[in-house]
Amino acid sequence: MLDAAEQLFREGGGDALTVEGIVERAGTSTGAFYARFGSRRGLFVAMHERFLSAFEVSLREAAAGALACGSLSEALRVFVDGVVSTVRQHRDTLHFHVIQNAHEPDMRSQGSQLTQGMFLLIEKIVESHSRELGAVDAGKVDMLGRVLYGLTLELMMFDDDEVTGRAITHEEMVDRFVQMMLGYLMT
Repeated sequence: MLDAAEQLFREGGGDALTVEGIVERAGTSTGAFYARFGSRRGLFVAMHERFLSAFEVSLREAAAGALACGSLSEALRVFVDGVVSTVRQHRDTLHFHVIQNAHEPDMRSQGSQLTQGMFLLIEKIVESHSRELGAVDAGKVDMLGRVLYGLTLELMMFDDDEVTGRAITHEEMVDRFVQMMLGYLMT
């Protein structure tokens, strides 16, 4: 049923997530839906948890790749590319959960935990290359996380040319963001 719900969501957004539509797409019954989820809200909770799990796996994979890199520049490029790719891949789902479920304390808390996990991964990546930087200012690393989070929100909310009126390629975005991160860390 979660697969059916996600398919319907991709095809028609949040309005397409009806019990009837999910049951029909999944080839199951209304009783099975309510036994599994309890309510439409229960469906949203299950979708949210599934999404967060997939997003976290993608971030951890990007961080693992970054931690295997020989230079900070390369490590940041691998991680930022992973974050940008993940946000773009899950853009609609991310938007739905952030907007639709922002008022739900449990879901908001889970989202915050994922975000804080992303900050910890950035910190770990930067610290693993501290020989290039010397002492690492925790405030700078925190700010990098905040700016990267802002980039994820931009990617989630807007098309590539909406914010500035100028489209930017994936590669250019990653490259410029990494240059900015390095410049900030080196000052």
